[in-house]
Amino acid sequence: MALPQTPKPPIEAASPHRIYCLLLIGAAYACIVGFGLYGRQFEPLAGDLTRIGWFAENEFGWTLPQQRFAPPLAPAASLDGSYDIIAIGDSFTAEEYNPGTAWPQALARDTGLAVGVFDSGVDSFERVLDSKSYREHPPAALIYEVVERSLVPRHRGGDPQSCVATIATPKPRLAVAPLAVVPQTVTRPTTRPWDDWPASYAMNFILQNTLRWWRGHEATAAVRLEMTTDGLFSSRHSRGLLVYAEDFNKANWSEDDWRAAICDFARMQDRVQANGRTVFLAMIVPDKLTIYAPFLPDRRFATLSHLDRLAEIPSVNLVRVDRMLDPRSHVDLYLPNDTHWSSATHAIAADLVLRALVEQGIARQ
Repeated sequence: MALPQTPKPPIEAASPHRIYCLLLIGAAYACIVGFGLYGRQFEPLAGDLTRIGWFAENEFGWTLPQQRFAPPLAPAASLDGSYDIIAIGDSFTAEEYNPGTAWPQALARDTGLAVGVFDSGVDSFERVLDSKSYREHPPAALIYEVVERSLVPRHRGGDPQSCVATIATPKPRLAVAPLAVVPQTVTRPTTRPWDDWPASYAMNFILQNTLRWWRGHEATAAVRLEMTTDGLFSSRHSRGLLVYAEDFNKANWSEDDWRAAICDFARMQDRVQANGRTVFLAMIVPDKLTIYAPFLPDRRFATLSHLDRLAEIPSVNLVRVDRMLDPRSHVDLYLPNDTHWSSATHAIAADLVLRALVEQGIARQ
């Protein structure tokens, strides 16, 4: 006798909601893969201006090799340390994200002296001078650096009526013995590893550049300009100039602002040299816009800078790096994708500092 068969349950058709969810998930995965593939076409970010401005390294990335000292010859200094030379400055001096590349590294190599580097955003000029170690073991030289766009904001408290440094420059007599150290050659990566699929970067790149197009002006802290001359940068788009938006703030500085700021260096020099053992040098780094303004079609940009007014303080020991930077003589004086100098320009600055030390009779070669 045959057993009765159990009826099979009917196959339930997929609900419209389930189909919608599966399609939505599939579309999301497709978008991620698509944006990831699109993002892989972009070279890895290397410059601060391409990063904050959402510009492509493919256009603005440098192609000439750079140099780096590894390990750094002039490490980050500490307030309880003792040094032959102290350098205090912003990211042109204390390069946090790219160690071993700034001018104090070349100065340490070219002198063989102990160079300590302070980030002025962490340890201010006053804090360094007030430290116990500095008072008990003062350096032979203190080099203060500030970038042009920060000149007035940081030194607007200067006294315009007191622009003469009155304390004589000491002569500590340092013996220079260059180190036989060769820096490493560094190239910018142009390809991504196989597992790097920057989908979120690609989406934001499209969004930010769409906003820039829709608004008709820059929507970020980086500004793109077009120069009239080719070959000043090693980037593929060599006429393209990226600058920091704060470079334009100089348009709002008055003549009194400039006067007060540059006069403040006389006060700083007297403060440093009052111990009779430490020489003060000041270096004002010109903005990228200042150096490349002569090659822009809008001539108004060339009138924003007044670094020529540094000639009004002849009593101050200045390292006039602004007079030595000609983009026609060196490709990539400033990195095309960055606000900062190339390693070759840092070497120029280090040489100028060493020359100033020698001319002042502080160092002998």
